[in-house]
Amino acid sequence: MPEPMVICSMSAGTQVSIRPYAEGDMWLLGKTLGDPGQMVHLNGPESPERIQKRHKLFISMSAEPRAGCQYTILVGPGKTPAGNVGYWESEWKGQKAWELGWFVLPEHQGRGVATSATRQVVDRLTKLNGPRAAIAFPSVDNHASNALCKRLRFRLKEDISSEYPPGSGRQLHVNVWWLDLPA
Repeated sequence: MPEPMVICSMSAGTQVSIRPYAEGDMWLLGKTLGDPGQMVHLNGPESPERIQKRHKLFISMSAEPRAGCQYTILVGPGKTPAGNVGYWESEWKGQKAWELGWFVLPEHQGRGVATSATRQVVDRLTKLNGPRAAIAFPSVDNHASNALCKRLRFRLKEDISSEYPPGSGRQLHVNVWWLDLPA
């Protein structure tokens, strides 16, 4: 099992750190992926069964982070769980990249928490052997996530329709954001 990784930074006066996703973090998925308000830009909430599967996937990803990892976002001096951020191997138009995704609980939104946590993951990716790019696919209507990509200097490549969740048959109109990582 990898060593716990905690990186701290400040965001709008709030201390933000990340640690590998753990067994006791499933409740965060229920409050993010299972919540209709949180999933308004991702074709609606996931079922409890799908959340359980995703929880198991996140646990396995966090145990072997070379191909991807999920982190729990922690805020404040008490390190209160505030959401999740992660990366996994992906491919877009024949180019390999680390795909990024994030969720932040409503009470922690609007304070730069997701930006700070995602920046920490991008910093981690620059040190890994693997793809030299990161990619994100926020819904075109998710203004906060698109603004996060702009703040982190991703380049908007295009907007496309994509199936989400995978296997659902439902289409989602997303922006394709690309970030070249240093060699």
